[in-house]
Amino acid sequence: MRHCLIFLAMPLTGCSWLLPDPEPFYVERPIPGELTTPCAEPVKGQRTEGGFAELALGWRFAARCNAGKLEAIAELTGPH
Repeated sequence: MRHCLIFLAMPLTGCSWLLPDPEPFYVERPIPGELTTPCAEPVKGQRTEGGFAELALGWRFAARCNAGKLEAIAELTGPH
């Protein structure tokens, strides 16, 4: 008897082309404001090796901070 139920269900699933396509809809997910504000950019230092190193490390920190925020936004808005 179980086999008959399986064979009945198989042809019925093939009739899905007769149904109208469902309208796609957008689900808005709230994104916290702290994730949409960019991280602070480093301030230019003196024109020395130490000042250049501080500026480079500051840009690295800002880039990693912004990348972390983008990853968090991607996790919030990604498919679940």
